[in-house]
Amino acid sequence: MRQTFRKPPSIIRHMFSVLALAIQILANVNVVAQTTEAVDLAPPPKVRQIRIPGDILIGGVFPVHSKSLNGDEPCGEIAETRGVHRVEAMLYALDQINSQNDFLRGYKLGALILDSCSNPAYALNQSLDFVRDMIGSSEASDYVCLDGSDPNLKKQSQKKNVAAVVGGSYSSVSVQLANLLRLFRIAQVSPASTNADLSDKNRFEYFARTVPSDDYQAMAMVEIAVKFKWSYVSLVYSADEYGELGADAFKKEARKKGICIALEERIQNKKESFTESINNLVQKLQPEKNVGATVVVLFVGTEYIPDILRYTAERMKLTSGAKKRIIWLASESWDRNNDKYTAGDNRLAAQGAIVLMLASQKVPSFEEYFMSLHPGTEAFERNKWLRELWQVKYKCEFDTPPGSTASRCEDIKQSTEGFNADDKVQFVIDAVYAIAHGLQSMKQAICPDDAIENHWISRYSKQPEICHAMQNIDGSDFYQNYLLKVNFTDIVGKRFRFSPQGDGPASYTILTYKPKSMDKKRRMTDDESSPSDYVEIGHWSENNLTIYEKNLWWDPDHTPVSVCSLPCKIGFRKQLIKDEQCCWACSKCEDYEYLINETHCVGCEQGWWPTKDRKGCFDLSLSQLKYMRWRSMYSLVPTILAVFGIIATLFVIVVYVIYNETPVVKASGRELSYILLISMIMCYCMTFVLLSKPSAIVCAIKRTGIGFAFSCLYSAMFVKTNRIFRIFSTRSAQRPRFISPISQVVMTAMLAGVQLIGSLIWLSVVPPGWRHHYPTRDQVVLTCNVPDHHFLYSLAYDGFLIVLCTTYAVKTRKVPENFNETKFIGFSMYTTCVVWLSWIFFFFGTGSDFQIQTSSLCISISMSANVALACIFSPKLWIILFEKHKNVRKQEGESMLNKSSRSLGNCSSRLCANSIDEPNQYTALLTDSTRRRSSRKTSQPTSTSSAHDTFL
Repeated sequence: MRQTFRKPPSIIRHMFSVLALAIQILANVNVVAQTTEAVDLAPPPKVRQIRIPGDILIGGVFPVHSKSLNGDEPCGEIAETRGVHRVEAMLYALDQINSQNDFLRGYKLGALILDSCSNPAYALNQSLDFVRDMIGSSEASDYVCLDGSDPNLKKQSQKKNVAAVVGGSYSSVSVQLANLLRLFRIAQVSPASTNADLSDKNRFEYFARTVPSDDYQAMAMVEIAVKFKWSYVSLVYSADEYGELGADAFKKEARKKGICIALEERIQNKKESFTESINNLVQKLQPEKNVGATVVVLFVGTEYIPDILRYTAERMKLTSGAKKRIIWLASESWDRNNDKYTAGDNRLAAQGAIVLMLASQKVPSFEEYFMSLHPGTEAFERNKWLRELWQVKYKCEFDTPPGSTASRCEDIKQSTEGFNADDKVQFVIDAVYAIAHGLQSMKQAICPDDAIENHWISRYSKQPEICHAMQNIDGSDFYQNYLLKVNFTDIVGKRFRFSPQGDGPASYTILTYKPKSMDKKRRMTDDESSPSDYVEIGHWSENNLTIYEKNLWWDPDHTPVSVCSLPCKIGFRKQLIKDEQCCWACSKCEDYEYLINETHCVGCEQGWWPTKDRKGCFDLSLSQLKYMRWRSMYSLVPTILAVFGIIATLFVIVVYVIYNETPVVKASGRELSYILLISMIMCYCMTFVLLSKPSAIVCAIKRTGIGFAFSCLYSAMFVKTNRIFRIFSTRSAQRPRFISPISQVVMTAMLAGVQLIGSLIWLSVVPPGWRHHYPTRDQVVLTCNVPDHHFLYSLAYDGFLIVLCTTYAVKTRKVPENFNETKFIGFSMYTTCVVWLSWIFFFFGTGSDFQIQTSSLCISISMSANVALACIFSPKLWIILFEKHKNVRKQEGESMLNKSSRSLGNCSSRLCANSIDEPNQYTALLTDSTRRRSSRKTSQPTSTSSAHDTFL
């Protein structure tokens, strides 16, 4: 019976015919552009396609064969995993859907599956079968001739347009396929193409995929590099859309994270260009130093990788156990089920490779289904490519004649040993289910009451037609309103839905190639649960990176280095080389500088110092405030000297108190002697003040005590020398004024009071306190709030007294032997002047070290007291303690008087006579009788001996 149908208007048929012819011409031109010679794209005698009958057809495009290396043939060797496994995954999904009678209310899904041969031009030519019915073409299979002659058209077969297409696998194939299908508004769902451009809805408005975009893969690869601090990498990509767009995505993400591309190599499918690229890569990756771009990022097609590994192994002369020179960081195009990747020396080059794989799970039910396929079964025979696979894989023949020695394919069944299903099986099944769920939603919306019953009553009845809307699906409506909105639980139990751009969920598993035969640790553990040579080392999902460091092939402390320059040490800044972000020289910062960033040093403020990590500054006064510490050698030495000085001075005081009434003590002037001794103790005590931690009280005592102690000491010396000078220099008979002990004490107090009053005025004008002093950038010294030179001003008056003492000591240096105390005072003054002059130069010469300054000041003060103590009191102590016979009153002092008379010729009779009336320290050694005789002799004007006798 002739089937009636409506023909489109002739003008529309002619338009579609012209369009089909144009597409055919474009496809042929594309092939010519990709080959050096014209290639005949006529299909080889191999199987071009397979058809599965059904009420609604779903197209499929898979790389059943690899791309041919022979220019005369478009198809190469059969691909088991990427090709046959994916075809069977689609057929398995259709079986699962068709077995559910209530899923599409009895509609059966059929398939038209094509072989792309991994060739974009050939795939485009093949895909014309999806639109032939739309442009008025007919298939010879619609007609049957019994005599074998050319068929005559008896009837027009019912058109069964393809509702949607599953495929392609390679991005370059998917791009060509999408450009064709969009003209006819046919939805496309790819289970493997990750080209980022395919998410552009302005160009590919009917494209969707169950896998994520390469942009996510590039993000994952960059985050892996950041995780292991690989800032300098090489990039190898293939000269196709997958490689170039993947490389662009990686470079974009790498720039965001500060990763530099040391070398880019664009691999072409030409031996000369291919070899040159590998040579450049290997040469760049073998520097004679510890840095370099040893990590190589791979964005290449699957067919390129075996040759890359082989050339690399040959060029680098890799041997087992050699140090890794290249670490591959490969995209998901790396096929872990391809034996060519690890054949021969390729294993040496591939060892340690880090590979991204779309996070997919095994489908046990599919694997069970696939392993059940064997010749003779209906499921086996519907896929004609299985016959070719059996012949190639098992080296057998079908339909062998009796007696043939060839292996019979019909007798061979698959073994589960070593079987690994393709990684994209889950995504192929998800693609088929997504289309089916979209069709179900569409049918429920536009044909809610349409059903095809399969029970026995309708078995022999006329097959009802599906509704017109489902037979002529509007691709735009189906894609936008149904396909992109699907939300279902897939075959592995996960929720699946498309993103607004039509992309699948972004999730990757990270593997490393770690074969047991080359890994001692894995051989020792003998982990039977992981028979694969690929070990999972991490996972990435939406900017969330997880790495299982225990599974890495390197130790955590020996991560491979892939940098242009090693990190600068602490305290060094980066000096970029030719504006390179990743290459630099290290330049040392100043000790007082910290790093505001990796390239700039900034000095800390005064009193602050860089932290150990040189990322900031800390306040020195809080943790490293300097002042004199008692346990320091700079304090111990002055303290010991001061203690010994105090002990010695106290000893002298005790001796003087014990022998207070002896002639020597009286002759030395007891009042001034005690003032001198107390002044010396005050000088020694100043050491403890100077070594104490500065405070308001300590600073006040320091500013007043030192000057006052010296003023008391040198005022007493000045009064003593001045009195002697006035006694022996006067030529009148009148006795000098103010030579009594009380007068001497008063004069000393007046002279010392000048210093004390001045110091008190100074304290009122500038109240005492403490401050922080910064002698150097790394020191904060706690000191008094007045500068050191102001302290020297306060000693100017003491210096004036020292000069006066020294002057009078010089003038009285020739007095009689019994008055030679002035000689010792003079020697004391000379020594004191030398000590203080030396100290002044030493003090200002060591201005950067406050400890030396303070210690030297303490020692100088003690030395001044020591000199006075030793020079003035040691001769008297010697007489008191060891020459006691000299420390008694003389009964007959003639000899002494006669001796003295020769030196006192200039003493007037009146002065000498007056001196006898008031015994003092100079007449203490005379006996009473001697003083009386001396008094009588003074009545003779011509005699001078009695005047000499009055002074001893």
